[in-house]
Amino acid sequence: MSRRWMPWLAATLAVAALVHLATLYALPRRIMARTLARMGPPNTMRFAKRPDETSRGVVRPSPDILYSACPFDLSKGPLKLTARVPHSTYWSVSAFDAATNNFFVRNDQQTAGDSIEILAVRPGMALPPLDTATDRVILFAPTTKGLFLIRMVIDDDKNLPALDALQRQASCETVASLPTPH
Repeated sequence: MSRRWMPWLAATLAVAALVHLATLYALPRRIMARTLARMGPPNTMRFAKRPDETSRGVVRPSPDILYSACPFDLSKGPLKLTARVPHSTYWSVSAFDAATNNFFVRNDQQTAGDSIEILAVRPGMALPPLDTATDRVILFAPTTKGLFLIRMVIDDDKNLPALDALQRQASCETVASLPTPH
């Protein structure tokens, strides 16, 4: 290979590396920003109907799972998510950051009582007064925006009405934080 091609080859490889890294960084963030924008206002629980062959709100949804989602934005303060936890079927809550990274998961086997309270905060935020709950988690979110996703397996169609009612007891909302001590 001629030496005169070496600078072009080096430049091409440098551009390819930069495009690769930019794609790895930017693409997941754009996907999550688009997903969150389609979901409507943040810090409000959304309850999906039972998925069928036309459902695409969740990538590759299962018709045997009920989905609830809470897009969050911690710029206005901490977020409190509360949910009832059935121990008769599989249940889980997952949290995803603004780059689609999963940074938290808790399932029914890891939850002691019949409910869970998750307080999502950013580092440096003052904690709000906490309610009593069977299981309480203080979660430090790596990004200001993201998504909580709750999944509940429909173990038997006859249980669907009860599971749907239990699902709809979940909530998420911004809560006032305590004043920062001086």
